[in-house]
Amino acid sequence: MKYLIINADDFGLSDYINEGIINAHKAGSVTNATLMVNREFSREAVRLARENPALCAGLHLDLDDLLGRDEKGSERFGMLRISRMLEEPRFFKEVEAEIDAQIRTFKNTGLDLTHLDGHHHLHAIPELFPLIVEKMVSYGIKTIRFSKEFDLIKYPPIKWSNGFFNEMRELLKKNNIKVADHFVTGWQPYDLKNIADGVTELMTHPGTKEEWRVRELDMLTGREWMDAVRANEIKLISFRDLAGMKIG
Repeated sequence: MKYLIINADDFGLSDYINEGIINAHKAGSVTNATLMVNREFSREAVRLARENPALCAGLHLDLDDLLGRDEKGSERFGMLRISRMLEEPRFFKEVEAEIDAQIRTFKNTGLDLTHLDGHHHLHAIPELFPLIVEKMVSYGIKTIRFSKEFDLIKYPPIKWSNGFFNEMRELLKKNNIKVADHFVTGWQPYDLKNIADGVTELMTHPGTKEEWRVRELDMLTGREWMDAVRANEIKLISFRDLAGMKIG
């Protein structure tokens, strides 16, 4: 069986992103959105999530101000640079405090926090991922975006070694944290014929402004998309559904 979670990142970043996510959800495609709790339009996003309870909301952990502070260029979110920063114990504690604060802020909205991922995939930095798993266990968060490679258009991709990937998979399994079997990055046309058996997370970025976001919104709200979902016998689910599934 093919199960597909269609997650929209950047919920709360702008009014036109919020609008795009809700339009795609109402069209029957987007099943989840990950909320940026400290951004200007986060309150609007929370209100929209409450008005659309079928939309599963997770945390889009936003560490840009700490990990990308005062930096520019292609190495701004480079894994090696950030790893060096996190070697400093005081700074690591600062990042840990920010993770705690954002989880608590989300929890205070009253929304059901079922999953977590990271803006610019920074949750996947090897020095941070085990800490984030620890926080998830502490706060009862049941699912997380998980992959061996996290591609970023403007920045170097975050790549895990085989050993670290397997170690983290075992850590998640030990703590009963569910993950999709497959992760498909955005930034490109999606061919639903290539969706594999099991659970796949598709990362999307719909919006009503910015050409690339509008393209994604047009695709996700188009009749051809939903026809292709049915034709390929794909069942759309949420991270809330994944958290309750019996896997393995």
